[in-house]
Amino acid sequence: MRTRCVSRRLLTKHRWWIVLSSLCVLLFLFFALDFNTTYDSVAVDPISRTSRIPNIYQASDDPVADRFLQRNTVLRDGCQTLKQYYAVQDSEAAVKEHLVVDSKNRITYCAIEKIGCTFWKRVFQILSGWQNVTDPFRIKGIHAYEGYQTAKRMPFDKIYNILAHSTKFMFVREPFERLLSGYVDKLYSPNAAYWNFIGRYIVTRFRENPSNHSAECGHDITFQEFVEYFIYSQSTNEHRDAHFVPSFEHCRPCEIEYDYIGKMETFKEDTFHILKTLNLEKMVTFNNFQNETETDAIVDTVDYVYSMRRPIQKCMTLTQALFRAWRKLQIRGIISKHIKFPYPLNYADNIHPNEFKRQLLDAHAQSGDPAVRKKNRQEAFLEAYSTLTPVTMDRLKEALYVDAVLFGYDVFPEKLQNIGKKKSKNNGFTYFKLYP
Repeated sequence: MRTRCVSRRLLTKHRWWIVLSSLCVLLFLFFALDFNTTYDSVAVDPISRTSRIPNIYQASDDPVADRFLQRNTVLRDGCQTLKQYYAVQDSEAAVKEHLVVDSKNRITYCAIEKIGCTFWKRVFQILSGWQNVTDPFRIKGIHAYEGYQTAKRMPFDKIYNILAHSTKFMFVREPFERLLSGYVDKLYSPNAAYWNFIGRYIVTRFRENPSNHSAECGHDITFQEFVEYFIYSQSTNEHRDAHFVPSFEHCRPCEIEYDYIGKMETFKEDTFHILKTLNLEKMVTFNNFQNETETDAIVDTVDYVYSMRRPIQKCMTLTQALFRAWRKLQIRGIISKHIKFPYPLNYADNIHPNEFKRQLLDAHAQSGDPAVRKKNRQEAFLEAYSTLTPVTMDRLKEALYVDAVLFGYDVFPEKLQNIGKKKSKNNGFTYFKLYP
């Protein structure tokens, strides 16, 4: 009898070990199915292609469609060539946060900072019903950060299902242009939040003998200092920020097979093509895309400065801040460089936002042909990059290499070659003056 009881206990104990071992194996398999494996499955799932756009990889008579086809071909070739480069990238949580989802229309957009993401987030606000308008430009840019769904808190199985059954797109930008745009928008322009988070760090880490005021404010970062910070943050993974991180890290395009890769350089054409293909032309409409884009940039610039007026004025006067906002719009080619900032340096700090907005809109109206104003952007680009040392430029090329190859850009733009020997054609005008 005792032997039978002992045997039964041993058998029971043995069964429990089997159950526990099985659970451990199941848990291991569950956690082994990481984000990359999930997306690899999506990439080969024919549902992701045939359900919405059956002929996406076939040549057509539409030059815009053919351009999308060529971009996907370049990307696939680049992904095969650069496997070792994108092994370490942004966290899976960060990638999920950048995926904007519209389940009703079965659309997924990967938002990348400094590449029209504020515009597209407003489009998704319209699609979700959050905003009862059809023109995205009727929504203030400062209000474009809610009212749509992201994949941030979604479980992986749901993300897989959404990606497998939706049209997926992203937008990219020439890497050197995007990096400069990030500097202009977040550090040169009056931006107390980024001065505090990034600017102060750059001053203390990359500037010798900084003044107490600069160390406390981080408001006077040069482009050379910013690029040194960017290279360091990329190589060490320290103090990085989404506005500067390379595009491929945001969206994992070698793992998620995007149907469309739009480009900032052809933003209007690409946007209209995507909206038409997705049958959204009636839901999303525009009056004058070019003019609305520039007016929107002016209004957003003023709103943003005045929303942070108090912390900005701890570091500089309001007049000085508005001068930088004015210069920002000249750098972007929205205001002619020949139209002077309308206020003297010692002007009283009580300029009303509507007054400043009116000054900017009047200046924009007097700035002439957009094609002429576009030269501002090129001149500012060359002015900024001419300040870099040759060593810094070489290291920057390496940091931006993957984005250039994957998205079909020159690894080193021709206009930057021998930049140190080129004479400035700005006739004494300086785009990156800190003060009037």
